[in-house]
Amino acid sequence: MKVLSQIIVISLVLSGISLRAQMKKEITEADKSGLEGIIIEKYYINDGSDALDTTGGALPNGAVTYRIYVDMKPEYKLQAVYGVPNHDLYIKTSTRFFNNTKWGDISGDKIDDKKIGNSTAAFDSWITIGAATDEHNGVLKTEDTDGSIIKCVSLAKADGMIATKIKPITFFGFDLGFFNNPTAASSFTGNNGSWAVFGNMKGATNENKVLIAQLTTDGTLSFQLNLQMGTPTGGILNYVAKNPQENEIQNSSLVH
Repeated sequence: MKVLSQIIVISLVLSGISLRAQMKKEITEADKSGLEGIIIEKYYINDGSDALDTTGGALPNGAVTYRIYVDMKPEYKLQAVYGVPNHDLYIKTSTRFFNNTKWGDISGDKIDDKKIGNSTAAFDSWITIGAATDEHNGVLKTEDTDGSIIKCVSLAKADGMIATKIKPITFFGFDLGFFNNPTAASSFTGNNGSWAVFGNMKGATNENKVLIAQLTTDGTLSFQLNLQMGTPTGGILNYVAKNPQENEIQNSSLVH
């Protein structure tokens, strides 16, 4: 079985839909534009004005915390972010990504919301499907209306999180020790892995934007991503950064 087929089967199992039933769903022309784009939010910029607890690591001056969102049409769902042969995935910086060694973790669902109020753990680098902490889903700050639990000036009114029951992240094939490495985390790559959630994922608001990564660096950020999405009628869409094959759909926003 090809690796791409394995990724599809994995995601279908996670979504609770049988492979046979899923493959019968016809993909429409409207489905092909289900991905509206990738949003890169500058979530936080460290200008030295905030007195954050540096336990686990101090943020470099000028470091930017980026949040990456998958923006989908209403009723479309994110199933997986993946890399396979001919469709490599990478997340890179020209310097290093910041990883808090005390309260940080490899994925957003593992971040303890009680530890990030006045800590640099709030700006730890990780990947996710939706979750920004173990009690919150991530949302754009402009769409956040329930206040903040983070005690720094620029996030005091909106912390880009909504309290909710989160879905645990499941990983296949990637070495996630990258997101625990405080000194050598500069290039996360793979062509035989994915991260996903059980039951697919819609955005935390009606705008249907799903957080897939938080990345802090004082360098230049770049990435190449591939996505598997579900349609409102139960079909599968595979969006790739480059070299589309068969029914795959190329989307330029997947490369930055």
